[in-house]
Amino acid sequence: MSADYVADRSYKRFPIVTGVIFLLNLIGLIYEYSVGQDAAVYRFAMYQGALQDGQWQRLFVSAFLHFGILHFGSNMICLIVFGLDLERRIDWWRYALIYLIGIVGSGLLINYAGGRGVHAGASGAIWGLMTATLVYNLRNGINPAYAMRGILVNLVYSFSAGVSWQGHIGGGVAGLLAAAALTPGKKDNQ
Repeated sequence: MSADYVADRSYKRFPIVTGVIFLLNLIGLIYEYSVGQDAAVYRFAMYQGALQDGQWQRLFVSAFLHFGILHFGSNMICLIVFGLDLERRIDWWRYALIYLIGIVGSGLLINYAGGRGVHAGASGAIWGLMTATLVYNLRNGINPAYAMRGILVNLVYSFSAGVSWQGHIGGGVAGLLAAAALTPGKKDNQ
C-alpha cells in the first residue's frame, strides 16, 4: 500500500456505489440470460439514432447489459480496479455523477456515430472512471502511471473488431470533463 493511500483518511470508506453498480450489472446479466441475449439486446441495446427514435431508455439500460459472461467479467474487473480506488478518494455522489455522465457521454457518441451495430456494456462509464482517475491523480500529485497505462491499453483495444470505440471514447471524454468539474485537488482537500 502506497503512502498516498495511508495519507488519505477518506480511503477507508466502504465503496457502496461501486457495489450498487456491480449489482445492477449483475441484474442486467441475469435478465439477459432469463429472456435471451438476442431479446435483451433487441429491446435495450444502444444504436445510432436511438434517441431520435424516442428510445431514451436505451441510453441507460444498455450500460448494464453485456454480450456474454466474458464481456461482463472484463468490465467488472475494470470497475473494481478503477472504481474502488476512485470512489474511496472522492465523495460518493461525485463518483456516482461521474459514472452517470460517463454513461451519457458514451451513449451520445454512439447515438450520433455508432455505425450500423448495436452497443451495450459498462465500458463507456468505466472509461469515464479511468479518465476521472487520471484527472484526480494529476490534481493531487499522485503518480498517474497506472491510470495512463489503463487508458493506453484500452485505447488500443477500443479499435479492435467488435468493440465500441464510440462508447469508450464518448465515456472517456465525458468522464474527463466531469472530473475536471467535480474532483477536488490538494488545496480542496485541506
